[in-house]
Amino acid sequence: MPTSRKNLPLIFVLALTLITTIVAQTGDFKYVLVGPEALKWEKNATQSGPLTAILFGDPARTGPYVIRVRFPPNILNPPHSHPDDRFVTILAGTAYLGQGDKPDRQKTTKLVPGTFFAQPAKAVHYEFTGPEEVIIQVSGVGPTSADFVKY
Repeated sequence: MPTSRKNLPLIFVLALTLITTIVAQTGDFKYVLVGPEALKWEKNATQSGPLTAILFGDPARTGPYVIRVRFPPNILNPPHSHPDDRFVTILAGTAYLGQGDKPDRQKTTKLVPGTFFAQPAKAVHYEFTGPEEVIIQVSGVGPTSADFVKY
């Protein structure tokens, strides 16, 4: 059953509370403020096309992280999974999310700006973008990676 829009703020607060609790337990928290002009977009380590900017933490290490990913227009982000639970918000553009190891645009869910979803660890999924760039924000507890599936 889809999550209603009125539950999105609650889900966001729960995700933020989880990350805050983990950071508080590690004792490594420092004040962080990142404006859009300060983002350092880098080539994605796992595939060409997307660019990634780290806002908080280090996705390659143990602990909480927050990243943004820019996907170019009209691409398939092929089937893959991540070892950690992830919390994703669509910031710009329209994406299409599918589940499973065989990409099928007809079996996707349209994700517009403001959409939030939580993705369990090891869930195989894929995304298509439309005619515009898509920017997402992802948070989780690392280390993380993208494990691509052959199809």
